[in-house]
Amino acid sequence: MLHVLGIIAPMFLLLGVGMAAGFSERFRSAQPGLNAFVFYFSLPAFIFVAVANAPLNDGVPLSFIAISLGVTALIFALAYLGAGIAYRIRKTPAENVMPGAFAIASTYGNVGYLGVPIVLSVVGPEAALGAALGQLLHNVLFMVGYPLLKTFGVQARGRKGGSVWRMLWLVAKKSVVFNPVVLSVVAGVIVGLTEVPLPAVISGSIEMLGQAAVPTAMFAVGLTIKPAWEGIRSRSVPPLGVAAATVVKLCVLPLATLAVVLMLGDSLSPEWGAAAVIMAAMPISSTANIVVFEYDGDSRLVGASTLVTSVLAVATIPVIISLLG
Repeated sequence: MLHVLGIIAPMFLLLGVGMAAGFSERFRSAQPGLNAFVFYFSLPAFIFVAVANAPLNDGVPLSFIAISLGVTALIFALAYLGAGIAYRIRKTPAENVMPGAFAIASTYGNVGYLGVPIVLSVVGPEAALGAALGQLLHNVLFMVGYPLLKTFGVQARGRKGGSVWRMLWLVAKKSVVFNPVVLSVVAGVIVGLTEVPLPAVISGSIEMLGQAAVPTAMFAVGLTIKPAWEGIRSRSVPPLGVAAATVVKLCVLPLATLAVVLMLGDSLSPEWGAAAVIMAAMPISSTANIVVFEYDGDSRLVGASTLVTSVLAVATIPVIISLLG
């Protein structure tokens, strides 16, 4: 466990540096630019290098896809239903939480900025394809699945939501077709399978760009902590909802994923199983705030839960990884 903590501690130290910098307006105003740099340039380069060097000839186990999508979707559904029931019977409106926001806060992990670097650091380069595919499936589940859920909900209530097929295409185009992370995975697979060497000047530039992904991403995540803390201090967020979402995200989801991996036994290789469990153990993604605000209009619960899970993950991630043996 100490070995694992030694690997991930520098990442969270960078998060702390970003949190300290968040008290300065100069750095807070730079957060959108940093997020755009990581999402459109640095993280795709990081993933491209990892996938291109991964052992692609071994194929992708279908059980990994089923775990990455199925377990997370099941926990999301249970969280959504549980919050919906609590919302109806709650007597104090101020303590209510929206089911969609609670379900997102309970399951949408920071698999890109945190998950991929931690998997590669702990498991090694042989888990690169699992890490890249895991974050891809996770993001598609939320960036495509949640908008579809909200869209169909609007349609079911008889509101004007436009053409469902048009909405499907718009969501898929933004989340998959023109997603730089998805394109980097595809490009990495092509280069890895064809084994065509890239010119040194190109490969070197891509590697340098990718090396900036982890520190920049952690710094950018740290910048989000101060606004989230202000939301908690102002009591605009129900503490019980934050506590419940934190327990589900950091404990229930990774332990459920680990249980399914152990049930599969030798049918899933250790590096694929480890990638699935570590991805499930990640704290809430800052992107979750964007998704919830877009479709629910209030992301305060998600923002506060992002803060709490990001801090507690320093202790919970090493524990979950140690359970992997």
